[in-house]
Amino acid sequence: MSKRFFLSVTSVFLLIFGANAFAATNASNATTKASNARSTAKKNLTSNFTKGSIVSGTTGTGSVRRWFFFNEGAVGSSYTWLGRSNYISVDVGYNLYLRSIESVLGGTNFMIGTEISVPIFIKPFSGSRSNVLSDHRYLETKEFDGVAGSGIQVPLMMGFEYRGFYIMGFGGYTWLWMNDTYASNAVGSYPTIKSMYDGVIYGGGIGYKVSNIVNIGVRYTGGFLTNRIQQLQAGSLLGDTISHATGRDIYDIPYHRISVFISLIY
Repeated sequence: MSKRFFLSVTSVFLLIFGANAFAATNASNATTKASNARSTAKKNLTSNFTKGSIVSGTTGTGSVRRWFFFNEGAVGSSYTWLGRSNYISVDVGYNLYLRSIESVLGGTNFMIGTEISVPIFIKPFSGSRSNVLSDHRYLETKEFDGVAGSGIQVPLMMGFEYRGFYIMGFGGYTWLWMNDTYASNAVGSYPTIKSMYDGVIYGGGIGYKVSNIVNIGVRYTGGFLTNRIQQLQAGSLLGDTISHATGRDIYDIPYHRISVFISLIY
C-alpha cells in the first residue's frame, strides 16, 4: 500500500515538474526571439547611418592601424564679426574624417579630417558699419535684395573622441563674398558695394556624437582677413567715397565666428 502511494506521489511530482520546465523553456525561447527581433529592428534602423568604411594605413614602423571613415551632412547657424560689421548666417556643411578604431591616450580615439562650411549671411545686425568706405557709414539692415553675402571655409581638423564626446582644433582658409547695402535718401535706391575677403583661419570646437548617428557641435573660428580692392564693385553713388586710404587691399580685418550645427553621419 505504501509502495503504491509512493509511486503515485512521485508520478504527480514528475508531471508538475515537467510542465513547469516546459513552460519555462517556452518563456525563455519567446524572450530570446523578442530580444533578437528588437536587435534586428535596431540594426535595420541605424544601418544607413552607422556604416563608416573601415580602412587601413601603415605607420612608419610598419604596423597597421585601422580607421573608420565617416561622412556627415550638416546644417547650422553662426554669428560672425567681420571688422566693423556683424552678421547672422545659415550654414550648410560637409564633414569627412578618419577616426582610429584602436584607442590611444587613455581610451580616446584620434580623429583627422576636414569640416567644410558654407555660411549664407542673412542680414547685418544693427550698428554694423562699412569696412571699405572712408566714412565707415552704417549698413542698411532692412532694405536690401537677396542676402548680405556668402562664403566658404575649408579647414584641416584634428582631435580626440572619448565615448561620443570630442574636442578638436583646426586651421585653414576662408573666402567671403559680401554685399554691403547702404541707406539712401533717394526713395527705392539702396546702393551696394560687392567685395571679397579672404585669409587664414584657425579655431576649435567641442561636440557629442549620439550613437554614431547624430553629431551636435559648437565651433569657434578666428583670424585676420584681407579685403581685395580688385574685387570691389561699387555704383556711382558710392565710388567717390572709396578714398585713397581704402583704394587698396585692406589687411588685418578681424574675423570671429561662433557656430552651432547638427549633422547626420552616414
